[in-house]
Amino acid sequence: MRDPEMTHDDFVALQRRRCAAVAAAMLRGDVGLIDGARQLSTLSHDVVEYWAEDEDFREFGVLDSETDHLPVGEQRALWAPAALAEKDADVARIEASARAHVLAACRRVVARFGGV
Repeated sequence: MRDPEMTHDDFVALQRRRCAAVAAAMLRGDVGLIDGARQLSTLSHDVVEYWAEDEDFREFGVLDSETDHLPVGEQRALWAPAALAEKDADVARIEASARAHVLAACRRVVARFGGV
């Protein structure tokens, strides 16, 4: 919930710092690419005018959209072990395929918003 004392500019700056933090965690390998893309896709609405026209957030939005059926992050606790094992292969394949583009977008997001 947003602090009523926070200005719109302060809120946007906070969300941009959150984006930089998630992108940095993805670059370190602390957050998976799909999980991070989902987080950044959600945050995109607060930090850029339209995610689909932003080179970096388009990468995250597309990956999020293409993988919304896969269990990552906290969702994994809701899945049966056998189903997880099957989907983990899909996650690994998709993340390997998207890695170069997504990590490049993460580096740009850190450069854009890391000092906000």
